[in-house]
Amino acid sequence: MIAAPHQSGAQPAAGGAPPGEAGRLAALRRYQVLDTPQEPAFDRIVRLAALLLDVPIALISLVDADRQWFKARYGLDAPEAPRATAFCDHAIRGRSVMVVPNAESDPRFCDNPLVTGDMHLRFYAGAPLVTPDGFALGTICAIDRAPRRLNGRDEAILSALAEQVLHELEVRSALGELYREVAEGRRTARTLQSEGAKLEALLNATENAVVTIDTDGRVASLNRAAEAMFGFEPGRSVGEPIAGLVATEDAPAGCEDLTRSINGHGWRKDGTQFPIEVSRARWTDAQGCLASGAIVRDVTERHRAEAEARRREAAAHSHDKLAALGRTAGGVAHALNNLLQPVIGLTELELDDLPAAGADARTESRENLSMILESGKQAREVVRKMLMFARKARPAVAPVDFPAALRRSMARCAALLPPGIDLEQVIDAAAVGVAVINETELDEVMANLAANAVYAMGGNGTLTVRLDRLEMTEAAAALGIAAGSWFRISVADTGLGMDAETRAQIFEPFFTTKPIGEGTGLGLSIAYGVLRGWKGAIAVDSTVGRGSTFTLYIPVSQTP
Repeated sequence: MIAAPHQSGAQPAAGGAPPGEAGRLAALRRYQVLDTPQEPAFDRIVRLAALLLDVPIALISLVDADRQWFKARYGLDAPEAPRATAFCDHAIRGRSVMVVPNAESDPRFCDNPLVTGDMHLRFYAGAPLVTPDGFALGTICAIDRAPRRLNGRDEAILSALAEQVLHELEVRSALGELYREVAEGRRTARTLQSEGAKLEALLNATENAVVTIDTDGRVASLNRAAEAMFGFEPGRSVGEPIAGLVATEDAPAGCEDLTRSINGHGWRKDGTQFPIEVSRARWTDAQGCLASGAIVRDVTERHRAEAEARRREAAAHSHDKLAALGRTAGGVAHALNNLLQPVIGLTELELDDLPAAGADARTESRENLSMILESGKQAREVVRKMLMFARKARPAVAPVDFPAALRRSMARCAALLPPGIDLEQVIDAAAVGVAVINETELDEVMANLAANAVYAMGGNGTLTVRLDRLEMTEAAAALGIAAGSWFRISVADTGLGMDAETRAQIFEPFFTTKPIGEGTGLGLSIAYGVLRGWKGAIAVDSTVGRGSTFTLYIPVSQTP
């Protein structure tokens, strides 16, 4: 800073007040310039002085009774400084440019706080601002922190700039209030222009679309994000009805809350519709007319993410539910299996003890025991399936050429299909590799899926089995499996399809849409359990009247 601390009782640095000081101060006050706001005309002059003389600091300094006040300043923050330490107080005592090449070696200034303190002032050149009646109001001065000299050309420049400053002061004084109003108007215009440019830059920097609307409901302006969102070229949408771009949900009567974001939909130039969220604002413009604007956010990705989150949550809930059912079914099946062992075993012993032929009573006993044995074996098969779903019984797995294994399984499955079913198999040539599975379980899974498809199609239709290989990334989490390489089998039928309620229960044990006695409801539960045992997954996609597609995901083994 150029200002040094104002010490009490300090006197003007030049050794008392100059002759005619009272008249000089009266002249200064006559110009009514002290403590007025910055004005562009004076700011331009100090900037020009700094550039032409190549100095870091340039000032228009008006010397008051005990201070110097800066009407314009370049390179300095302080608006004023004590007169006691002012170099300009020396300069106003003459009528030519005062030059101090090196203040540190000048006996007048070597002890000055501006020289010895943080300011490190070394070079000073000041041209007095002399009024037509001979009073020096102050100076225009150039300051540097390094010693230097001023040549004749530079002195001429500083003197010319001093004349320009005085001219501006004379014009300002002559025009009085009009000058200040013009200056203020220009300053306001520049401020508004600057603020407008800043606002436009900020609006164009945001990713949200910003739209302003005139009183007729037409687009007054759009930022770049809005133009991109709605598909318009710059400026082409101005004047278009806002109703052709944005439609929002109506707020309830009496609840017009402009602080609340509302949902709606927007239309792009090509006619496509997309979901939006709108935050609105209203104001009165300079003409007193009501105007409005809105921040519009395209929430397509948010809706997609929310739907995906709901789907993942439903999948996780279904997985937890099936896991709990599996634990329950496993415990029940284990207990039933223990009870069935003696029933089946003792029945077989009794049958072995009965003669092959004999009295009618023995024949009847054999028939009864045979029925008990058959029912026991059927019950044991149900228990076996329950244990497969619960993965209590874990058949041995081994690395197999998976496409070849699927071909063998489908060949066995095709032999069981009724004549009315057309089987189409599409195996992608790129679907190669090994999977660690149990081939017998693969047979059972494919047979169960085929049996369900046959039932859904009423014995007539097309069953399509496709195999490909893919890399799973984000979608893997929704299925509860790890990212990586996967075989994907899709089993699609042309049957009746399923509603949402049926799809939600389709993998639960004992759930079936078949009449009583026509199925145990364990086929798809077994498929679910087998796939989980292989660290894979199974999913279903179905629409009523359009058939069903079951998709199986089996991890590709990295071990050949």
